Order: sequence, then C-alpha cells, then structure tokens
Amino acid sequence: MERIAFLLASTGRPVYWREIFICAGAVTALLTLLSLRLFDRRRIWPMLLFVPLAAALSLAAARWIHWYCCFENYESLRAAMTDLSGGGYSLIGVFVGTHCAAGLLWALRLEKDLGALLDELAGAGALGIAAGRMGELFGAADRGKMVFSSMELQRLPFAAAVVNPVSGAYEWRFAAFCAQSLWAAAIFALLLLRRVLRTGKRGEKYASGGDFLVFLSLYCLGQILLDSTRYDALFLRSNGFVSLEQIVGLTVMTVLTAALSVTAIRRGGFRAVYPVSWALFLGGF
Repeated sequence: MERIAFLLASTGRPVYWREIFICAGAVTALLTLLSLRLFDRRRIWPMLLFVPLAAALSLAAARWIHWYCCFENYESLRAAMTDLSGGGYSLIGVFVGTHCAAGLLWALRLEKDLGALLDELAGAGALGIAAGRMGELFGAADRGKMVFSSMELQRLPFAAAVVNPVSGAYEWRFAAFCAQSLWAAAIFALLLLRRVLRTGKRGEKYASGGDFLVFLSLYCLGQILLDSTRYDALFLRSNGFVSLEQIVGLTVMTVLTAALSVTAIRRGGFRAVYPVSWALFLGGF
C-alpha cells in the first residue's frame, strides 16, 4: 500500500511519497541537464523546446508501454492514456521519449552536436533515476523475489519491509529499486569523474557520445541483473519468462558489443581474443 505524505487542504486528495520522489527525480534530471550544458559552455535556449517535448513524449510512451504489459489493470487504451490518476508507467518509455526529443532537436538543426546532448542526458538521467527510484521504498512495488530472514540483512540497502498481500504480515524482501538507485548514482559519479578528468586536459579532443555509451552499457548491465530479482517486472504479452527491461538491456548490450567489435577489427585487425570475448558475453546471459 502506498504511503501518504500529506493531504491537500483544498480537495483532501492524498499526495503520496512516491509521487514526490518521482517529481524530485524529474527536477533533479532537469537541473543536472542544465548544469552540464553550462559546464560545457553550450547554449541553454534549445532546452526551452526540448524539455516540454521530452516530457510529453516520455509521458505518452511510458504510459503506453505500461498499458501494453499490464492491460488487465485498465479499462481500455483510451482510458489509460486519458486518465492518469491511476495505473503506472514504464521507465523504458522515458528513455524512448527523451531520446526521440533529442533526435528531433538534432533533425531541426537546433542542436548541432547530438552526441554531446546524449552525453548530457546520460548524466541527467543517471542522477534523476537515482533520486526518483528511492520513492518506490514508500510503496508496495519494491518487493524482490528474495526474502531475508537474517536480522543483519533486514535493513537498507539490502532489504525493505513490505506487507504480504495474502497473509498481511511484514516481509523483508530484496530492495530492488534501492539497489537500482545506488547503481544509477554510481554511474553518475563515474560520468562526472570522466568529465572532470577531461577538463584537466585542455587542448585534447574527445569524441562526443562516449559518456552516453558508458551509461548505456552499465545501466543495461545493471537492469539485466536487477530486473531478474523482481516478481512485479513488466513482461511482453507473448513472453512471461524474460522481462521487457531484460530484453531491451540484452539487445542494447549485444548491439554495443557488435559495434565495438567491428570498430576494433577495423582499427587493429582480427584477433583470437575477440571470439573468446563474444563467447563469454553470450555465456554470461
């Protein structure tokens, strides 16, 4: 059951902690994006178009994906897309919406360096996820498959107390979203360190898009592992074994591995270590 933060005096509507953290995550991502652009001495005004466009596309995509995976929770697709007071959202849709907005900005030539924008979105997204995902600790969604009986592990960041819907008793289950939040914060720290180190080497040119690739690889790797610990993950209608996030993460990791392998072969030629690396990668999943 969702935990209420306070009631609105005018309507008596409850405001939940989860909603507050989601808003805090969105604001954190926005402020981080603007800060990174200022740090890179890049124009701010294109964000006046990007932010509302990304918000609208993200909201629509996140809602549609959640409806597709959990259609039994809605009366219809129209009801899901028009009545936003209930139901849920998919974080994958936020990625789709923001990156579509970035692509449109680049296509309209309002953003010259798409790679640099993606680098900024990577840092903003990592810190925004770190802040927003902590809100799941105030609801019933943060319930992993693993139950901890040891008293030493019945605390954050290992486990969170949730109510069993059948017995009504409290259970300490793996805090999947807390782990995701900490993982996203670690990714942001790494991206920030990369950016700071680059500023100390003025005069050297760096290809834009590198931070974005680092974020993609590390975040997808984390989600492939963490999503397997949840029993409320989103699944395709035709597949109830591998979650949607795991499918997307594995696809992204495969594409990145293939692209990096092709680039390495073109630069240095084929080496015997490459097939071994591919086998280890496929064997790990």
